[in-house]
Amino acid sequence: MLWILTLVLLAGGVGLGLRLGAICASFSFVGMVFATLLAAVFGKIFKFILPHVGLENPVLAWMVAPICGFLLVWVLFMVAGFEVQRRVGVFYKYKAGDLRLALWERLNLRVGGCVGVLIGATWVILVSFFIFNLSYVTAQVAPGENEARMTRIMNSLGEDLQSTGMDKAARAVGSVPDDFYRTANFAGLLVQNQDLSARLGTYPAFISLAERDDIQALSQDGGLVDQWKQGAPMGAILNNDQVKKLLLDTNLVSTVWNLIQANMDDITNYLFTGQSPKYDPIKIVGHWSFDLVPALLAEREKSPKMRPEEMKELRQLWTQAFAQTMFVAGTDGQAFLKGVPDFSQKPPSPQSWTGTWSQDGANYDLSLSYNGQTETATATTDGLRMTIKMGKSTFVFQRLYY
Repeated sequence: MLWILTLVLLAGGVGLGLRLGAICASFSFVGMVFATLLAAVFGKIFKFILPHVGLENPVLAWMVAPICGFLLVWVLFMVAGFEVQRRVGVFYKYKAGDLRLALWERLNLRVGGCVGVLIGATWVILVSFFIFNLSYVTAQVAPGENEARMTRIMNSLGEDLQSTGMDKAARAVGSVPDDFYRTANFAGLLVQNQDLSARLGTYPAFISLAERDDIQALSQDGGLVDQWKQGAPMGAILNNDQVKKLLLDTNLVSTVWNLIQANMDDITNYLFTGQSPKYDPIKIVGHWSFDLVPALLAEREKSPKMRPEEMKELRQLWTQAFAQTMFVAGTDGQAFLKGVPDFSQKPPSPQSWTGTWSQDGANYDLSLSYNGQTETATATTDGLRMTIKMGKSTFVFQRLYY
């Protein structure tokens, strides 16, 4: 398939050279060379312009910007070529005489065809560069035979590039930023290792995002989860209504993209080891579950005269009431105290408090709100167990590991 595409591009280049003529074809060829060299430079300009003209998705803007830079430079050269070609044509048509005009037209046609070969060869190299980088992504995130036809074709073209050695020519053109390849490798790692991807939502920098209602709804979509675990085609996953809704949220996409780029190595290490050298020193960050026994001991210390039968009743009550109680702290300072029982109601109803945390020496200050009510609290932790004192209540938690 790659050889067919190569022949089509070469034939197209020759045809274009014959149609444009020597001068315009030469400008087109030189323009493509300079456009390739300057695409990244002018792409930086378009990277800031594109969000203001409707392309707010940061990933698409990052991909489209250098293409726009290439087209801008090439079009400028083409405009210049057409103008020079027009002036030369006017000279030979009206001032040089019929013989010189006939000689010029023959020379213009033949040289244009020769330059067209160069144009076609340039197209082959540029298209190879495009195929190489796009297939680098698709071969990792959508390698299956059940993928969409265009995806399978791209994967096949990528394999042909490698088998024919044309990938060397594609790489010689230049390279996209290293972040592109690192992100592709990261995406492929998640797609091909579902067990690792399940741990991604617990990465410290993603904890607050995972508490969003739309992200919670996504993780609770049983059909989508089953598709992911069974290795469904990437197109089917991206066409899920929940996924499409999230992808249209440019603020969320931008936030996730920036977090991945800023923490790529640390995320990869966390996926394999469950440890984050970057965020583990922040002891409060993570997921914490209510620890019943230490909490009962703390209550016993406050009420030393409590009788054994009262302690037994309290244990039974708390076992049920605090079964779903958790504390979650993100790296961005957000805090979530979830499933706290309200014992003023019978039976106790769970409350979920949200707010912020800040470090105060060895302790952490919390400001939590629920239903218009705001409470301050103090948390102390050694990294394994945490005690939160909020008003007259004392909560003891133990860290959850994933």
